[in-house]
Amino acid sequence: MRALYSRTGLVAARSSALLPWIVAFKAAKAALLTLLGVAVLLAQDRNPVEVAVRLAEAVHLPLSSRLFSRLYELAIRTTPAKEVAAALTAFGYAILMGTEGVGLYLRRSWARWFTIGATSSLMPIEVYEIAREPGIVRVVILLINAALVVYLWRRKEIFE
Repeated sequence: MRALYSRTGLVAARSSALLPWIVAFKAAKAALLTLLGVAVLLAQDRNPVEVAVRLAEAVHLPLSSRLFSRLYELAIRTTPAKEVAAALTAFGYAILMGTEGVGLYLRRSWARWFTIGATSSLMPIEVYEIAREPGIVRVVILLINAALVVYLWRRKEIFE
């Protein structure tokens, strides 16, 4: 009987090996989104184009790059109301990621379903973005999210 319990424990331990990585990923996303929201609020009184240029220079992004062009276009069209909306969106998404991460860390069954639902609900948007403008990073993110959903769907035993 004891060997069976140990064996079952070993199987449960193996099946939950990815869970700490998922929790860390959710925590990192929550922290970065919180920092983004704070940064947007702190930069609200500054010229958005100047902020975009300084940000690009800080991360060594060439001012002639396509990514900078997109950032520049976004900066030109921004308004104070859009800045506040962006900050609130970042904070809301950070709360979602943090809630998922804490729930998964505590191995709550609701967190499993919450994460599956939230991640799955955003996947059609990812597919649309890939169809609109294909890119390897977008495809990799979609595949990681799909793998996360499948993993959580199949590993219900780690949440019981």
